[in-house]
Amino acid sequence: MSVSIGDACRLYKKCKICGETKYVKRFQTTGGRKANPTKRKSFCGDCKNRRHEVILGPKQEYGFDTSLLNPSKQITIRGRNPNNHRYKSNVSYDKAKQLVKEGAAGIVHSTLIHHFFNRKTLKKFVLVRDGYTCHYCGFYGNTIDHKTPRSKEGLSTPKNCVCACIKCNRNKDDLRYERYISIVEFSK
Repeated sequence: MSVSIGDACRLYKKCKICGETKYVKRFQTTGGRKANPTKRKSFCGDCKNRRHEVILGPKQEYGFDTSLLNPSKQITIRGRNPNNHRYKSNVSYDKAKQLVKEGAAGIVHSTLIHHFFNRKTLKKFVLVRDGYTCHYCGFYGNTIDHKTPRSKEGLSTPKNCVCACIKCNRNKDDLRYERYISIVEFSK
C-alpha cells in the first residue's frame, strides 16, 4: 500500500484544481469568527481565481450486461431522491436485473448498481421523449402511465412508462397494457 504526502502529513495538502501538493499555509482558512484554523479550503492561493471551475473526475463507466451481477450476494442500489439527497438500499437480484435490462440503472460492479432516475426526472424524461402526446388516444398528455402496473410487479423504468392524458390514465387504472389497448381498439 502506498501512502502519499497528503494522506499522513498535515503539513502538505493537494490542491483540487491544479493537482499540486503544497505547504498547508498556501491554502486559505475557511473563514468566519468561530472558524477552525486547521480547516482549510480545497484550492491553493494560486488557484483562487479558478475556484469556480468544475473539477471533473474520471468518467464513471457502467456495464449493462446482467451476467455481471452476482446472484448469490445482496445487490446494493444507489441514487438520488427527488430532493437530490443520496440514498442507498438493497434490492433483490431479480429486481436489479430488471432495472438494468429496462434502462433505469447501470452496473458499477457485481454487487452495486446506480439508479439513473428518480420520480421527477423519470416523469420529465418520459414526457419529453413522448412529446407530451398520450400514448393511447394521441391527445395532450401530462402524466405517466406504467404499462405493467406497479401493483402487478411493474417498475418505474423508461421502458415500462409512457406518456398518458389524465382520462386515459384513470381509465386504464391497473389493467395490463395489452388488455387496455384491446379495449381502446374495440371502442373505436
